[in-house]
Amino acid sequence: MTIATWLATFEEAIDDSGFRIAEAGAVAAFMRRYGAPAGVFVEGRRRGDQELVILDLWTGAPQRPFYPIRPAERVGIFFAREATQPLVTMLRDDFPDTEHQQLVPEGVPATICIDDRPWAEARLTWTPAELVERIVSWFRRAGRGELHDARQPLDPVLIGTPLKFFIARSVLDAGSAQDLIADYDPGDGTIVRVRKAGPGKVTTAEPFCIVTYKVPPEQMSRLKYAPANLASLGAMLGERGIKLFDDLKERLGGWLAEGTSAAWRLNGRFAVIVEMPIVSPRGVQQDGMDHRAFVTARSAGDVAVALGIAQPSNGLGTVGYVKVLGAAVQDEAAIAGIEVQTAEVHLAFEPDLAARLAGQNAPDERKTVLVGAGAIGSHLADALAREGRFHWTIIDDDRLLPHNLARHVARGECVTRPKAKILAEHINLTLSGPPRAAAIAANLFADGEQGTAIQSALAEAELIVDATASVLAARHLSDHTAQARRASVFFNPAGDAAVLLAEPADRALTLRDLEAQYLGLVLRTERLADHLGRQAETVAYTGACRAITNRIPQSRAAILSGLVASGLAATFDSDAAAISIWTLAADGSVRVDTVPPEPVMRFRAGEWEIAFDAGLVQRLHERRGARVPSETGGILFGVVDIPAKRIHLVDASAAPPDSDEQPGSFVRGVSGVEELMDSVRGRTAGQVRYVGEWHSHPPRSSARPSAVDGQQIDWLAALMGMDSMPALMVIAAERELAVIFADQRAEPIAQPRADAA
Repeated sequence: MTIATWLATFEEAIDDSGFRIAEAGAVAAFMRRYGAPAGVFVEGRRRGDQELVILDLWTGAPQRPFYPIRPAERVGIFFAREATQPLVTMLRDDFPDTEHQQLVPEGVPATICIDDRPWAEARLTWTPAELVERIVSWFRRAGRGELHDARQPLDPVLIGTPLKFFIARSVLDAGSAQDLIADYDPGDGTIVRVRKAGPGKVTTAEPFCIVTYKVPPEQMSRLKYAPANLASLGAMLGERGIKLFDDLKERLGGWLAEGTSAAWRLNGRFAVIVEMPIVSPRGVQQDGMDHRAFVTARSAGDVAVALGIAQPSNGLGTVGYVKVLGAAVQDEAAIAGIEVQTAEVHLAFEPDLAARLAGQNAPDERKTVLVGAGAIGSHLADALAREGRFHWTIIDDDRLLPHNLARHVARGECVTRPKAKILAEHINLTLSGPPRAAAIAANLFADGEQGTAIQSALAEAELIVDATASVLAARHLSDHTAQARRASVFFNPAGDAAVLLAEPADRALTLRDLEAQYLGLVLRTERLADHLGRQAETVAYTGACRAITNRIPQSRAAILSGLVASGLAATFDSDAAAISIWTLAADGSVRVDTVPPEPVMRFRAGEWEIAFDAGLVQRLHERRGARVPSETGGILFGVVDIPAKRIHLVDASAAPPDSDEQPGSFVRGVSGVEELMDSVRGRTAGQVRYVGEWHSHPPRSSARPSAVDGQQIDWLAALMGMDSMPALMVIAAERELAVIFADQRAEPIAQPRADAA
């Protein structure tokens, strides 16, 4: 159909005062009075209750436009009825296919999309001037090549059906291998839910019989028009490598042969769902897929009759149709007479869609163990699952109590249920498709059958996330023999900051190493002085002495958890380690403190392991260099795990002001030492303590202990022995560093290779 033929259907001419639709008359009046800079009013036309305002508009197209847009274009502004969205049609037969055009039935002029707002919202500010400006702006952008979205939106005014089909990706993928049916949503007659069919599962009076197809990328060309009937649908799919009628004859023929059990299929309203790659007007495949439903008002049995493989049974039997014996003869007129309307298709929220909406190319299929399903754990898993991330195993033996609802994704009906099971079900109910989460409602240290399940989950995991806020659990996971990369996330005691510690992909640094470096960051950063030392207000939720919880609002917990989730995702998408602290201020601003994790050196002396990072070594050498030729020294602070026999050095002090620093000796003073140790304990919530002494040797000297050093070690041994700790001394020389522990020089431990994890 040409533009002239389409315009001829608007038989009645209208002058500028004869419009019945107020909006159409307003556009005509505006163009006559004020529109000269934009164009001219040509004429008005009417078809039944519909009206068309025809304008010539100046496009502002450049001399060499990206698309062949003319300096002046004739447009028809189509009004279907009062208070409905006007459609902007291009009134020339060779108007180019561009982005931002509606998908319209064949015979309807190209219709551009000038506004992505819903009409209910757009009409709040709609004026004829705004309409004309949006059209002219569209022309300018088309001429410059600035129309970028290749998708073709549906237009319900021209195409007709308000139906919306909802289908899961897994159902769509398996569509050709199973029978599909769609039911109306009980609460909304425009929503149709597609599912796998089966005996006894037909629940509505008018089910839809669904068939699905996928157009391969190499066969896809851009849709110019929406099919108007079954014949044009078959032709459209045929051009894209799908032989619709051949396939339908085989499918429908099988159902006819099946007899009574296929009655619901043959009598269901027939629809086709097609997945197609998105193609730009210039033939380039775009990101994403286009999903369209093509809906008929006829049954699958009627389609079989039109294809010549069936005939009505005229009331005999329960099927309503019988198979034709002999060769099938298609009734081309009948096929063309089965009207097709286009409907929206919404994919269910499955991991693939979740990932694409989050900006990822594909779901993250890594097996992840989350230990701890409390406030931060539940929010973290909820956020990352909604991004299509991970297959989850959730470990937690705690049960949800009423006060937990203040900072948890669970709902009231879940109270007293295990948190692990609540969170796993929450993830599986959020994401359609096969389950993405499983629960082990047990303590991390459980034995027996539950312990076996935990060990198996850890052994199979690719990632392990500790969200327990337990130092014991984090260290246990750090030491576990599993090969998975680890991370730890937690709130600070005041609940106004969240922390992420993440190992590198090669596990050259462990959670223990990162814990020590995090505490060092807290010690050396003045604005973090109360990060661990300040407690949140508490409230008792029962009369028991330990039945208290922090006063932390859900809004704060959700913000901090979201920041941690984003940081964790970014870290796990890279190979690098991470130490990050997000602190939320009262005004809503967020401060981020982060430090690149340093390589760690490890030493062994007897059963004990001593570790410290390269940053501490550098600080010791800098302090030594600042005092040469004199010797200097100070106090060592560290994290001690007596059962594991491990010491992680965190920091070292400078020499107290009353120290005696000489070229051949050093005597550490005591001025301010007690206050310094109290400050360190307070800033780290008691996690960092005094662990020994350090001092330097003069230039050209080795780090070998001198006789005086031996006497100091004896003194240290007596001092530390009172606390059941061996003596620790670090000696910084010009080119080396020695660790003296329990009267012996500790030996370096070879670092694991990156590929040995």
